[in-house]
This record gives sequence, C-alpha cells and structure tokens, in this order.
Amino acid sequence: MKQLLLRLFDLVTWPFAHCGWPALCLKCSIAWRNLYAAYIRHQCHRCGELKLGSTDLHLSGLPYMDFGDLVELHFNARLQCIDYFAPTRQHFRPKLILHEHVVVQAMCHIGCIDHVEIGEWTTMGARCYITDHTHGGTSREDLLLPPRKRPLVSRGPVKIGKYVHLGEGVCVMPGVTIGDHSVIGAGAVVTRDIPPFSIAVGSPAKVIRQIEA
Repeated sequence: MKQLLLRLFDLVTWPFAHCGWPALCLKCSIAWRNLYAAYIRHQCHRCGELKLGSTDLHLSGLPYMDFGDLVELHFNARLQCIDYFAPTRQHFRPKLILHEHVVVQAMCHIGCIDHVEIGEWTTMGARCYITDHTHGGTSREDLLLPPRKRPLVSRGPVKIGKYVHLGEGVCVMPGVTIGDHSVIGAGAVVTRDIPPFSIAVGSPAKVIRQIEA
C-alpha cells in the first residue's frame, strides 16, 4: 500500500516539478513526509516527533519500536523488528529503542529479534549495520541446511550509549555494548564491548585511544 501511494504521489507531483513549479512540488513533498511521519507515530509502541529525510524507508514491526523526540530517519533506512520467522516457525518479542535525537543515515540497517537500544544524540553514518542475532549457528547440522532455512539465533542484546558516533559502514554485532561518548571509525566491525570515551577502529574493532577526564 505504501509503495502504491508513493507511486501515485510521484505521478501527481511530476508535472509541477517539470513545469516551473518546483516550490509547489517541494511543499507537497514536505506534506507527504509529515503525513507519513504521523502514520509511523500511530503504528509505533511509543513515538515522539519524527524528522524524516525521506519517505523511502523500510520499516517492519513498528509496534515493537520506541522512538524518542526528533529521531531522524533518512533515505532507504531499514529497521526490522522480527516477531515471526516463517521458514523455521519461530516467534520472538523484539524491542528496538531509539532515544531522543538519534540520527539514522541513508541505507542503515537495524535488525532486532531481542533488544537493540541506541542512546540519545547518537549518530549513525550511512550504511551502518546493527543486529542482535545471526542467521543460523555454526554447527555442522546448521551448515547442512540451506541458509534461508536456518533458524534465527539471538546472541544477546545490543546497547549503544549516548553521544556515540558510528562512522560510515560500521557493523555492530550481537551482544555488544558501546559506551557513552565513543567514536567508532568508518568500516569497523564491533564484536566486543567498547568502553565509554573510546576511539575504536578496524575489523574486528580495537580501542586505539581512551579519552581521560
């Protein structure tokens, strides 16, 4: 339904964008984003005021999401709370919490079957990936199955503190806690906890500096 509405909106606004009325088209686009934000607020478990940089979002499991005030979601962000995985008939009770002023940049992906929480004023660069689960285990029995038929396995909750910056392309793996005020360099793969006030880079991510008081 959402994709159909987007296509209809494009058809309606196309003439304005190409006939010398771009300002009117921009106003229509802002109105559409506000309307979509209202829909998200209605569907979420809890949601404050949203700032949508785009309506091209991929959101599933909205009733399991909590958004604080002024959370920003940008182009092609993909947020998934999975409560049922059909191939293995698994049921889950996920919880995704984005506190106030969290920024989710373009093409970021957050996958949740257990618990993912991101603290206030934390910023995710483009193409970040955060997950609290893996697609199957590493036992021989699991590896003999086709990948899509392997069960989803929770590896522990993910908690990212406040005032954290995740550089572009950062991956945060299951069971990880990143302390407040930390910086994770672009392309890092975080597989272990990062203390507060740390700078971490690499794959797997390692702390290269801690900021002393």
